[in-house]
Amino acid sequence: MEKRVLSMLACVAIFTLAMSTTSKANLLVDPGSEGAVISGSGNGVGGWTFFNGGVFSTDFAHSGTNANKLAGGGGYSVPGAYQTFPASAGQQYTMTAFGLEPTVPAVNANTWGALQITFWSGPNGTGSNLGTTDTSPGNAKVGNKVDSSSTAGVWIPLSVTATAPAGTASIQAFDLVLDATAQTTYFDDQTLDLVPEPSTVAMALTGLLGLVAFAKKRRV
Repeated sequence: MEKRVLSMLACVAIFTLAMSTTSKANLLVDPGSEGAVISGSGNGVGGWTFFNGGVFSTDFAHSGTNANKLAGGGGYSVPGAYQTFPASAGQQYTMTAFGLEPTVPAVNANTWGALQITFWSGPNGTGSNLGTTDTSPGNAKVGNKVDSSSTAGVWIPLSVTATAPAGTASIQAFDLVLDATAQTTYFDDQTLDLVPEPSTVAMALTGLLGLVAFAKKRRV
């Protein structure tokens, strides 16, 4: 009986720790960019808002049939897509995706496709652009890039992690292309997760230690 109780307590402890140390469910609406299939329309449908020529596209897809296509013709047209959510100071978010460029662009430090996060002082991306704790106000944080060093036609894992500065009320998570020269990047299978606070992890570990101590006491 004691072994059975010990096993049950261990399972509960492991499950509790796992639930506490993983990030919350993906916040993004339509993370696979399939909204155009449902609606027949691109902008703002299924959660994504496109700007400067960004669209849903069936040209390439990491999964499903669609991806977000951002085609910049050069000269800094800067196409993009984003979603906005409530946020507060001190929260940390990680955005991930897969990015693909069909052709390698000309070598230029200001030509790339990437994920980007920034925080705002007002709701729904209004007020002042606060940037992130790692960047200055007005400057978003950019993750690793699809650029002239990337292999054409290959899906590349992308990621960016940013923490909300003081005064934050909302977060905007972007797919973005910076196109000093022509650059097209497709984005698919995206996530935006709220990283658990250290205090949450500490509470889970405390609970785990308590369960272990209880089990040992029963065995004495």
